[in-house]
Amino acid sequence: MNINQRDKNVLLAGFIFTACYLLFFFVLEPIYKKQIKTNNIIKNKIQFIQKYFEILNQKAYYQDKEKENRITLTTLSSRFFKEKQTGLAAANLQKIIESFSKGIISIERSKVEKPKYIEGILAIPIEISIRSNLKNLSLFLMRIESNEKFLIIEKFQSRRINKVDPEEIQTRLTITGFIQQLETQGEKIL
Repeated sequence: MNINQRDKNVLLAGFIFTACYLLFFFVLEPIYKKQIKTNNIIKNKIQFIQKYFEILNQKAYYQDKEKENRITLTTLSSRFFKEKQTGLAAANLQKIIESFSKGIISIERSKVEKPKYIEGILAIPIEISIRSNLKNLSLFLMRIESNEKFLIIEKFQSRRINKVDPEEIQTRLTITGFIQQLETQGEKIL
């Protein structure tokens, strides 16, 4: 078998092309892909470090937020009754209501109702019946609403008791105070 110079050159070019092709796909391309993957890993780590330093630089901001949260917590905890037992909280609520009523209204009847959860917070309702005039009743209601404890008036029923003096009224109120205790599954109220 005689191979002339032209065939030798074609075979040599084919071998060189095949060698280059194999070198490219089996050596250079994996090295290139590995370098891209390494660059991506480095880029991700640089971004992580930058975010870490951004958080570290905001340390004062987060400390200020923590102080604000503590102040808010103490403010909110002062709005609830400190007692953990519902009976003690109800007694405290009755004392507050009696202190509001001194000299302006007369409480005829006071009844502590069963504790319940309102929006997940333990509520202590007290139903009272009072006699007063409109001015004193509005003063009493203003005192309830402006108290430091979080008190709400759930029910309000009023009727005139004297046809001669229409300002003389009898009112039935349900006033509710709250204990800082959240509702949990299957929990019994004390």
